[in-house]
Amino acid sequence: MWVAYALSLILSKGFVKNMVVLLVMEYPKLRPVEAIPAQDNMICLRDPQGFSDKLLLIPQSLLFIISQFDGKHSVLDIQAEYTRRYGDLLFSDKIRQIIDQLDDALFLESERFQQAQAEAVETFRAASVREATRAGVSYEAQAEALRKQLEAAFTAPEGPGLPEAAGPSGRLRGLIAPHIDLRRGGLCFAWSYAELARECSARTFLLLGIVHVETKRPFVLTAKDFKTPFGVVSTDREFLEALSARCRTDFYEDEFCHRGEHSIEFQVLFLQYLYKGEERLRIIPVLCSLPPELYQGGSISEHPEIGEFISALSKTLKERSSEVCCIAAVDLSHIGQRFGQNVTMQPQLLKQIETEDRSMIEAILTGEAEAFFRGIQEERDRRNVCGVPAIYTLLRIIEADNGRLLRYEQAVDTATQSVVSFMAGAFYC
Repeated sequence: MWVAYALSLILSKGFVKNMVVLLVMEYPKLRPVEAIPAQDNMICLRDPQGFSDKLLLIPQSLLFIISQFDGKHSVLDIQAEYTRRYGDLLFSDKIRQIIDQLDDALFLESERFQQAQAEAVETFRAASVREATRAGVSYEAQAEALRKQLEAAFTAPEGPGLPEAAGPSGRLRGLIAPHIDLRRGGLCFAWSYAELARECSARTFLLLGIVHVETKRPFVLTAKDFKTPFGVVSTDREFLEALSARCRTDFYEDEFCHRGEHSIEFQVLFLQYLYKGEERLRIIPVLCSLPPELYQGGSISEHPEIGEFISALSKTLKERSSEVCCIAAVDLSHIGQRFGQNVTMQPQLLKQIETEDRSMIEAILTGEAEAFFRGIQEERDRRNVCGVPAIYTLLRIIEADNGRLLRYEQAVDTATQSVVSFMAGAFYC
């Protein structure tokens, strides 16, 4: 009888559930969170996937402990590793306190996180609109204040002047714009979109953004409309249906990634600013990524899902002729302590980064996608050029005769001894 009771207890859902929780707490596993250097020798932890909106500031002395949260080290193992490294005792209560704080912030692979993840994904799937995520953070949250903010980028001393939409030539086939936050990259955005206003007659825009988290597929689609303080912009569902009909792979599988990614959101702001209230304005939102192993070698054009998607996208674009303009929302080099490199921002280093960036930009402006990507492979992407997948895709699908650099910039962050570079560029027929 006691054996039967014990078996019924073990097989009960409550017992199994509690055992899983205990195992997670005994063998904690950190989710892929981002660690950013902060002031006073602190580290800021944040969730790049957006399931948690919390920011945790931790002293650097805790980094070693958290680095052991890999799901393979038990609390006892972590104590032993800490003693072996530092020659000091680490009490289990301290480790469990850290585990509880990380779990409360949804930074651990745990039941609490799985529940939050399921709820967030279901809510996003049910929504018809992708809500703005960076309003009030990277740009003004109120429409009139935002209009003035964007206008100031055009009219600044180094800006291109207010955009002129009268009599566009229709020569523009593709555009490169930044996706860094507007407070740092506003001028560069303005140079891109001033050129769009002058040279583009289309009102449907294929937006190639960057997905900054791991995905199952190299491209991520969504049919959701995009909302900003300026209102809602509709997606071109007819285009997306034609595109999907040509694909065997489900490129909507990672759709949730669109919720927190900002690269497309920033482009939508400028399109709304240029084409105030135009009913014809449509977007086709596509997030791009690449399998990490491709940066080390191999043929990108022979990757089955990349080849499948780009072929389907090219054919769908040809059906629409010149009705669609393609925009790659990209940044270039990411160098410094924020990105795991122990360097100091000095003029000589910044000049070296610019020289290498401009060499890469020359390759981009020739329109040779394969040559551009080979250059990235040759240097093993040591400059962390996050725009690679969107730039490569843009070069593969546009039919342009020449390209032109409109502006190049670097945003230096002395607090984290880091720099991000970006550009404005245009391609013409």
